[in-house]
Amino acid sequence: MTTARQLEVVPLTANIGAEIRGVDVRSLDDAQFAIVHQALMDHLVIFLRGQELTDDEHIAFAARFGPPNIYPPNRARGVFVPLEWIEDTADSPPKADLWHTDVAFLPEPPDVGVLNMQDTPDAGGDTLWASLYAAHDALSPVMQKLLAPLMFDVHPGDDMRRKITMQFGADVFDKVEAEFSGWHQPIVRVHPITGRRALFLCGAYINGIVGMTAEESDALIPVLRRTVEDPNLQCRWKWQRHDLAIWDERATNHRATGDHYPAHRLVRRCTIGASPVIGVDGLQYTG
Repeated sequence: MTTARQLEVVPLTANIGAEIRGVDVRSLDDAQFAIVHQALMDHLVIFLRGQELTDDEHIAFAARFGPPNIYPPNRARGVFVPLEWIEDTADSPPKADLWHTDVAFLPEPPDVGVLNMQDTPDAGGDTLWASLYAAHDALSPVMQKLLAPLMFDVHPGDDMRRKITMQFGADVFDKVEAEFSGWHQPIVRVHPITGRRALFLCGAYINGIVGMTAEESDALIPVLRRTVEDPNLQCRWKWQRHDLAIWDERATNHRATGDHYPAHRLVRRCTIGASPVIGVDGLQYTG
């Protein structure tokens, strides 16, 4: 699809992902941005090559999608710039090689993620995204009906404890955990713009299913996690330096492969918007 403004949206797969060509995000006019936003709603994650942005330009572009967020561990350290730097080195191994939605333990998690690649390894370090619309739609009607009124118990958890302690120290995690002691979030969320239902998989933040025994939760949660392992609902991006990725946190999981270790990999991320997770029939989180 090519617009009159020479902005091209090229789908990567049938279910998820598109590359946008022919534009510098620093100079998008309102009509072009509307096309970018619609592409995000249609394809869930979009990519643009060759976007060499400064910190301020990254924040300014991200802010067109909504208010930028302060990453909770940064706020706990007294850092109030809405950017996170995620760096893999020989001494700091990859930290995101699992399916997840960013900071899903928050009562109002992010709406959109915007990531700019700063340094890529010679090989490996790709990122995969999966459609949580497709994950939900692949479930049987019986399973969809079962899940509709249910909630996950979510918590920062041991995985985040390990990562934050390694990066910033145990005292920073303690502050985060004290502020966000755990929430109940709908397992099936309704997207506020598209109205579509998505399976809200929260990665390592899932502590169980509210109202179920541990044995019941432990039986059902792996079934739900496996839905995103289907390659038919995934796309995979091989990074080049200065690539820009924008994804809908409300309708996707993503996973950054760790096969490049111990090579260097550096990304800069900004998350945007913070909205309550709305479930079927208006179900919302509880503390």
